[in-house]
Amino acid sequence: MSWQLKDNRLAVTLTQEEDALWLEVRDLAGGKSWPKTPLVTLYAHEKPLRRTSPIRKYRIDLVEEVRGALHVVIGDNTMKCDVGLWLRILDGELSVTLSPGEVYERELALHRLFEVEILPGMMSASAGGKIVLPINTGVAFDPANKAKLCDRVLVYGEQDRWELMPSVPVCGAFEADGGMMAVATQGAYDANCRVETDGQGNGSVSFAFSLRQFWPDPVDTERREFRFAPIPADADPVVFIAKRLRRHVMDDLGKKSLAERANESPEVAYALEAYIMKMFHGIENAGYVMVGADKTNPVSFVNCMTFAEAGEHLQMLHSVGVEKVLTQAVGWNMRGHDGAYPTRFPVEERLGGEEGFRELIALGNSLGFNMNVHDNFMMGCLDAPDIDTDLLVHDFYGEPLIHGWWAGGIECSHWPSALPYERLEGHMLKMKGLGIIGSYYMDYMGQPLEVNYHPKHKGSRGEFMRGQNNVLKTAQKVFGSAACESGFLYCAIDADIVAARPKAYHLDHCETSWPIFSLIDEVVPIYELALHGLIINENASGPTWKSAIETVLWGDHPRDEWSTRPFVMPEFNETRARAHKAMYDLTLKQYGYLQTVELMDHKEIADGVRESRFADGTVVTVDMNKLELFVNGQQIARPEGFLDK
Repeated sequence: MSWQLKDNRLAVTLTQEEDALWLEVRDLAGGKSWPKTPLVTLYAHEKPLRRTSPIRKYRIDLVEEVRGALHVVIGDNTMKCDVGLWLRILDGELSVTLSPGEVYERELALHRLFEVEILPGMMSASAGGKIVLPINTGVAFDPANKAKLCDRVLVYGEQDRWELMPSVPVCGAFEADGGMMAVATQGAYDANCRVETDGQGNGSVSFAFSLRQFWPDPVDTERREFRFAPIPADADPVVFIAKRLRRHVMDDLGKKSLAERANESPEVAYALEAYIMKMFHGIENAGYVMVGADKTNPVSFVNCMTFAEAGEHLQMLHSVGVEKVLTQAVGWNMRGHDGAYPTRFPVEERLGGEEGFRELIALGNSLGFNMNVHDNFMMGCLDAPDIDTDLLVHDFYGEPLIHGWWAGGIECSHWPSALPYERLEGHMLKMKGLGIIGSYYMDYMGQPLEVNYHPKHKGSRGEFMRGQNNVLKTAQKVFGSAACESGFLYCAIDADIVAARPKAYHLDHCETSWPIFSLIDEVVPIYELALHGLIINENASGPTWKSAIETVLWGDHPRDEWSTRPFVMPEFNETRARAHKAMYDLTLKQYGYLQTVELMDHKEIADGVRESRFADGTVVTVDMNKLELFVNGQQIARPEGFLDK
């Protein structure tokens, strides 16, 4: 028995066999067909055996046509788990949706459904083809010469392998005659990407709806959807995947372009033209950052720069011609950077206290700068005076979930959905009362998603994500613009500025023993091609010529970090100020317009030579071997002043 869905671009045929459903897909526009593929594999956990097992044969309870869709209900007699799925063709793409209301677990004490994998094996490639994974900004590999293995990674990350930085909810596979991609358009935080190679030159990738990773996990009630789109044979598959993701970000998630945001937000308009400066004031000599530092000084607090000294540096920047600066004061708070969150006040007396801080803010604003701060709503230091452990994420042992060891000591993650008014909007309004203006920066978010097992605030990965989104939305409401540290897509939607998108740095710190890491052949710029012109991406490599040409190449935004006494950050002096002027003139005044122009393509055209093409026709080429910059074929002379020789 079979059923068909069809529009003018795509046709799918669903076939029922005795104990399984199979799907055939035909790309009517491109002419490519995919052979009969299992519709679904269920993964259920058997508590008595303490293992999760795949279910590939199942009871078929219902297949019905409903308003142009196919509604499928399947079940397993042993595990007592039933699932309903909906199949639709929408604009030439296959949509597969799942609602938690159609997931039944009839023996919760014994069996629970963990995952529903969709079309396992359909997105496949053989030697010479490519498979794309959501790791970092996107990675690709050729299945040729790969060992036999199977691995998986949750979109938006897990703390035990955070360095993989799975930041984009897409995957796909393609060969010379075309391919297929998938994008998780709803419930992306629960999209589990499974990848497999057979050791004989073949590989496949798939998405699964992950309902839970561990037995006690709460199940998010949000509807999930995967959209499958054929990749034409004549298309660049990386560009195609990225631009499909961009449409999702703008059309489905409502992300506005930077040009639109600048029209409605003076803070965003200013940020686009302003050099971002992290002024590093103070920090306790403890934690990961300080490993290897000099511990001979009995005074644990390191005063890197007083507020008065910072004011002198800002005046120097203004005097050399840096007209617009967005500052992010770091370590102004009690005990400095990462010192005692959620306690911020009193403003650190050893730096000048609240009076000195207000004077610094007023001085910077009078110079025409946007004076703002580095704040943190996720970190909860257990020794902080204002800590409330009921507001922290709890692990399944019932204890606050330890996230790290920083300058404030052992810290845990806040559950942002539980933050009361006085710890979120009320706190931001108090900060605004200091006189700060401009985009409000929040460190430590986004981060790999967590499940909360707290008895009162129990919640899913999706709720953790939505809580962080609410922090960003609140900052936009209070300050007109929001900035965050990490580039996971879920945070980029509600942020205007991203400080640290995924980079090679993260992959360099991965464990080579992780099976999925061994598959990576190349990093591909899906993230940049999808999000350029929608967020301000910081380049934080300092005022060097190398950093400058990389910033222009990507249409990025310059940022630097400094203090008076070099300890954690470099020393500010007249030489650095003049380097900032050179960086400001080239990357912002001359080529800053590229930030708002869509990036259409980016490739390595020769060894060490990279090229970006923008929607307005601008072509930027950089030879990293010779440190040469070309714009539209014309070499750009290196200005005087940059720090590197």
